Amino acid sequence: MILAIDTAGPNCAVAIASANPFRVAVRHEARVERGHAERLMPMIEAALSEAALRFADLTLIAVTIGPGSFTGVRVGVAVARGLALALDIRACGVGVLDALLWPLRGEAAGKAVAAALDAKRGEAYAAISGTDGLILPPCVADYEVIADRIAALGRPIVLTGSAAPALQDRLAARGIAAEVAGAADHADVEAVAALAAIGRCSTPPRPLYLRAPDAKPQAGKAVARA
Repeated sequence: MILAIDTAGPNCAVAIASANPFRVAVRHEARVERGHAERLMPMIEAALSEAALRFADLTLIAVTIGPGSFTGVRVGVAVARGLALALDIRACGVGVLDALLWPLRGEAAGKAVAAALDAKRGEAYAAISGTDGLILPPCVADYEVIADRIAALGRPIVLTGSAAPALQDRLAARGIAAEVAGAADHADVEAVAALAAIGRCSTPPRPLYLRAPDAKPQAGKAVARA
């Protein structure tokens, strides 16, 4: 049984799924913006209770590793690694952009698929996938730079994520019609579980930071990083 966790964005979400065949038994989700640390463990316990399972029944824990909220990512990764250590099972990390791309895997025939999340400051987190795999690994860049990279592909494009509508406008200005498949600002926790079920995850989970933290260190002190 897989426990999937997403705290990288504005949602706090967990799902419990079987791997073979893949089936989500329970999912709990709440829009929290902040306070993931206070909500996560009670949510996990409630999901296990609803599924009539114990912690000892879990065999794998999957967690989103970013990009996203620095605090949210660290909360999820810490809980996943702590539970895995206590239960003597494996924990693995799933990228948020990978999870956004997952539902569109069937769209890639002859097309490129881009997942993009607004990163503020006129920038977006983005990844582009095609029939043969990743075309652009997860990165953070100016919207115009990402639009130029997509335009240079010279093929139809499907967009998803909170930055998709803005990218669609920029591509239209370049004479390129792009389809927006979704504009979610967070990963689907079911996709996190599905990717873990097929081994599309990294062990151990480590935060994926694509940009330096906003917090400035005090004189003589460094900002802690995982």
